[in-house]
Amino acid sequence: MNRSKKKITIIDIIVLAMLAVILGISMIWSRDIELKLGLLYYVDAKGVDESDIVTLDGVYASADGNAALKVHFVDVGQGDCAIIELPDGKTMLIDGGENTKAVENSIQTFINKTLPTDFKYFDYAILTHPDSDHCGSLDYILDKYPARFVYRPNVEAVGTKANPYTDPGKADLSSAAAKKDTTVYANAVKAMYYSNSDMTSVVYITDANVDGQAIKGGSGDDAYSLTFYTPLSTKYTGEGDWNNYSPVMILEYRGYKFAMSGDAEKKNLGEFVAKVNSAKTDGITDKYDAFTDDYCVNVIKAGHHGSENATTAEYLDVLTTPSGAPNVFCVVSCGTNTYGHPHAAALDRYKAIGLPEANILRTDQKGDISFSVRVDESGVYNLYYGDIKTDDPETPDDPDDPNNPDNPDNPDNPDDPDNPDNPDDPDNPDDPDDPDRTDSENKKVLIYRKLGDIKLKWAVVAWSGYAVIVLAAAAHIALGGRGATGDKRGGRRKR
Repeated sequence: MNRSKKKITIIDIIVLAMLAVILGISMIWSRDIELKLGLLYYVDAKGVDESDIVTLDGVYASADGNAALKVHFVDVGQGDCAIIELPDGKTMLIDGGENTKAVENSIQTFINKTLPTDFKYFDYAILTHPDSDHCGSLDYILDKYPARFVYRPNVEAVGTKANPYTDPGKADLSSAAAKKDTTVYANAVKAMYYSNSDMTSVVYITDANVDGQAIKGGSGDDAYSLTFYTPLSTKYTGEGDWNNYSPVMILEYRGYKFAMSGDAEKKNLGEFVAKVNSAKTDGITDKYDAFTDDYCVNVIKAGHHGSENATTAEYLDVLTTPSGAPNVFCVVSCGTNTYGHPHAAALDRYKAIGLPEANILRTDQKGDISFSVRVDESGVYNLYYGDIKTDDPETPDDPDDPNNPDNPDNPDNPDDPDNPDNPDDPDNPDDPDDPDRTDSENKKVLIYRKLGDIKLKWAVVAWSGYAVIVLAAAAHIALGGRGATGDKRGGRRKR
């Protein structure tokens, strides 16, 4: 073998060996890779052959950690900070608490224990408004973990007289934008406009009038969205002026909904309620049409740390129904403060719509508060508070609630044999004794994509691809050899 061919052979063998080692190691994470690549995916269980269902320990495989939404309200004392893990693996940061070392440490500790060890970037960051208890430590977080897409309020950062600042986003703000003259806001804005060789942050001025700003991801049943419904004005003055720049946001996944509103007060929330009410008769099809009389969220993030000026009765009326409210959770992010947060009037307002006191969760009492939407052992998606599976708003569990289907005074009581919704009624298609009904209805199960009868497992895809590479390497060696020996057999080259 001549020297050139020998060199080609050695290089190809080294590359093939390295690829084999990498593929071999990747088999350890084959399940995660299959889910990420879509080789393994969830479908409705009905009609799926039992032999095609992927199981773990004899039960339906769980999507927790892969096709799951996780919403964490981080305890930052008297302030706000939420970290969200989206179903497609992306991450979102909403606000950053006050400008103190204790808050920085709290957020860093939470990131260390919750997000992957190689975590480097947030995919999304949202600053609701420019007050220090929301933006104070944002520069610390974004300097360490920059965000690919950032949403900021329509407020210009000008620094202070002693330390003026030129806002890099000034040209994108409205011409009449208000100016905020604090160092913490200037530092937060500076951190938003990040750029290096890997990534440059894309910064938006939050505007609910621009539907294209909605954050969407996933596909099919695993699609999720975060939609902005306010602010609807470019400038706020008077009572709650800075607070009212906060957007009303609805995060939705698998039919479960989280409502968040920063510190939005009466002016902002009043615009939202008016828009929802007008949507019922304006003849225009838009995002506000979603708020029908049957609309009910699962979790409400209390506005302005439980202030009596936020989370108004009209706002709660839009977000909940009388029958659903007993199973709605309300999260209050607060700490030791001189403002009296949460105000008694606000707590009474939450209870007045039917929220049980046990469903009002405060970070000053509970610490970090986490919810997730994930698959249970039977393949059905549910909302969990920590490790506790919650009840859907449509099924109140208060036996005295007149809307509770288990209340004997309720004409829709399912135990009524004449109620067509009674599962034991032979005329009900959900009758468990119905031979056409299967126990797997409404469940989700994991199956592999197929090529003919071949299940496209990672091992099959990876090693099939490797076989193609081996054949290509063999051809490369053969061609290299012929090219090298051809000159020798020909003797002297022709001129």
